[in-house]
Amino acid sequence: MIIVYIGICWLIGIALTQFIDLDLAAWSLAALASLVAAIVFQRSDKRIALLLVCLCSLTAGAARAVAAQPTLDSNHVAIYNDTPRAVTLIGTVVEPPVIRDRSIDLRVAVDEIAFRDGTSAETHGTILVTTFRFPVTEYGTQLQIQGKLQTPPESYDFNYKEYLALEGIHSVVYLPAVDVLAAGQGNPLLHAVYAFKDRLFAVIGELLPNPQAGVLAAELLGDDSGIPEHVVEDFRTVGLSHLLVVSGFHVAIVTLIVVSLSEPLLGRRGAVYFTSAVLVLYMIMVGAEPSVVRATIMGIAYLIGTRLLGRPQSGLASLLVAAILMTAINPLVLWGVGFQLSFAATLGLILYARPLDGWMRRMLLKRVAVETVDGWPGLIVRVIVASLSAQILTIPLVVYYFQQFSTVSLLANVLVMPFQPLIIMLGALTALLGLIFMPAAQVVAWVVWLFLTFTISVTELLSELPFASVPAQVTPLGLAVIYTIIGVLTWVSRQEMERREQIFGRIRANFTLKAATTVSVIAALLVLLWGVSQPDGKLHIAFLDVGQGDATLIITPSGRRILIDGGYYPTLMTSYLGRYLPFWDKDIDMLIATHPDADHISGLPSVFDRYDIGQLVTYGAEHGESDIYDELLDMAEENDVPQVAVRAGETIIIEDGVRLEVVHPGEQLSAARNDNSVSLRLVYGDFTTLLSADAEEKAELEMVESGLPLQAIVFKGGHHGSRTSSTLPFLQAVQPQIAVISSGEGNKFGHPHSEALERYAQVGATVLRTDELGTIEVITDGTQMWWEALK
Repeated sequence: MIIVYIGICWLIGIALTQFIDLDLAAWSLAALASLVAAIVFQRSDKRIALLLVCLCSLTAGAARAVAAQPTLDSNHVAIYNDTPRAVTLIGTVVEPPVIRDRSIDLRVAVDEIAFRDGTSAETHGTILVTTFRFPVTEYGTQLQIQGKLQTPPESYDFNYKEYLALEGIHSVVYLPAVDVLAAGQGNPLLHAVYAFKDRLFAVIGELLPNPQAGVLAAELLGDDSGIPEHVVEDFRTVGLSHLLVVSGFHVAIVTLIVVSLSEPLLGRRGAVYFTSAVLVLYMIMVGAEPSVVRATIMGIAYLIGTRLLGRPQSGLASLLVAAILMTAINPLVLWGVGFQLSFAATLGLILYARPLDGWMRRMLLKRVAVETVDGWPGLIVRVIVASLSAQILTIPLVVYYFQQFSTVSLLANVLVMPFQPLIIMLGALTALLGLIFMPAAQVVAWVVWLFLTFTISVTELLSELPFASVPAQVTPLGLAVIYTIIGVLTWVSRQEMERREQIFGRIRANFTLKAATTVSVIAALLVLLWGVSQPDGKLHIAFLDVGQGDATLIITPSGRRILIDGGYYPTLMTSYLGRYLPFWDKDIDMLIATHPDADHISGLPSVFDRYDIGQLVTYGAEHGESDIYDELLDMAEENDVPQVAVRAGETIIIEDGVRLEVVHPGEQLSAARNDNSVSLRLVYGDFTTLLSADAEEKAELEMVESGLPLQAIVFKGGHHGSRTSSTLPFLQAVQPQIAVISSGEGNKFGHPHSEALERYAQVGATVLRTDELGTIEVITDGTQMWWEALK
């Protein structure tokens, strides 16, 4: 318990510096005096000596916190924040990029700054650069950055300046001009670790559809860039956001697996050293978040204590040692939300898991046989107990920081947590097998897909319940009162406990029968899902709700897939493909990029990472139109995908009775991208639909004058319902019964414009809007047509 007392006092000392303003010398002198006094009293009065040791730890913690306060000297880059003109910065990317749908965040260590007048100066410090989504800039790239240095903003609900200061960042640059000076700088070991992570991420994307792939990558690799924002929000709403980060739970499973595999080869001592090294590399690979650092320190301490020294380990002492080491390196981490939540969750496990598990076991033994309690039902109960124990101390912090309380959190965790160990273990096996032999990895991936889909489905279902999450607030004083009450109740009720059982309890002799039953059920589910996902003999056209953008997925009666454009958001695009296509099938027969605008093609490059594309259809634009379009063409070339430029009058025949008639552009291209949009008339039996992308008045006039058939039952409204498209002569030629408009809710352009809506009314077309209805799917057998909205 001495370590526990020392650790608590150390953390209190760091916190005290927020309220007591003393300099480094004063705190250091107090720590030294306390240490000397403790040595003096060590023999005569051990209680006083212990109190003095605690006082020494408290004042030493305060001294370390004061010493760690950032000082911005005259050469620090933040000195130049908010200057009226843009500056030129030279620096190197020091961490892997944080990739989002429309942008990338880069942490850049700056070496030099230059000004408009031609002068320059050496400087230092790390800045956060937010730049465009493409091209992707990797770790170790030296950059020249031209833009305005700004102080991070502060607002009522979130202090971004304070948040970044915890990471040692005091300057931001938004959307600068970026030029690459050199690549491959930085630490070779880090390059290797990050390259391995990127390869695992790619393998997961190849084996699983989105959002399942994105969720697994977040759980295994700490990379949530593949998850659509609405899925992240659903997890947050139901209190499952902890699943989307690597935590101590994941580190414990990695430890178990590596020890089990390495000990037969390396022996007991060798396995400890090897596992410790693997844990450190894993910590670096997933981003060294506070929860992972804490778990890594505790895991290594556990291995050394139990397997090398042969001494039982105190979970509470290990937790405090981890906290001391982390805050000794960077005392500011104490104020990070991630550190506080990780510390609280682990403390909850240490304090409450064993008594709750014992109580649940006693309740179960009153109703079922001991064999059942020690089998799978008991294992599931232990996983649930672990989840509940972690939440006891984290819920007040979640309410304090995020001002919301999930009323379904308990139910959500009870439903999905029993499956998370399987997801992590089988997911890791899937990723590693994928590096060696993809067919074997695909078989395991099908099983993982089931558990991931269940988790995501439960999350989506619960998030749609009324009052799934309610606004809630607690003041700092209220938070202190809550934890004081919890602490008193814990102290009063805490009883002497036996050593807590490991989460993987013993499995009885009837495992073989249960395993066979489990495998049979999983196989039956996979066969059922395979049958349900087979083509139904009808044509499906899904106008996808991708916000202010355009994406249309066509699935023919025999199951051929044609994707026309991909919207603005890569994760959203791949998420829709994961929803509409069978999870084991990675083929898209045709990908059509109507024109190079970002709101039509930003989601397409990521499709090449996950699916096999038969051909890429464009109007023939070449490199240089935009960074995003260049990335699309590069991905096609890298994957040996044939590129086809089409012209009006050509027909693309799909084998099962579907044909695509190209009605635009003609041989003579326009200077305006929109008026070059690939426009198609789809024909299947008596059903027709016209898709004109962003074609505007000039292009529509050319289509009318071409004499090509334009009549269509369904018309995808031109240019998101802009007043510059869907001219009256064009609509009179098309004669649509239904007009589908793809636009984003509350978009800044005001789409669809009232003038366009009036023209649709003039020709008697019913207007269906994705901003109001969500995804709109049209289904036809060639003689009849149905449509449905999927919000």
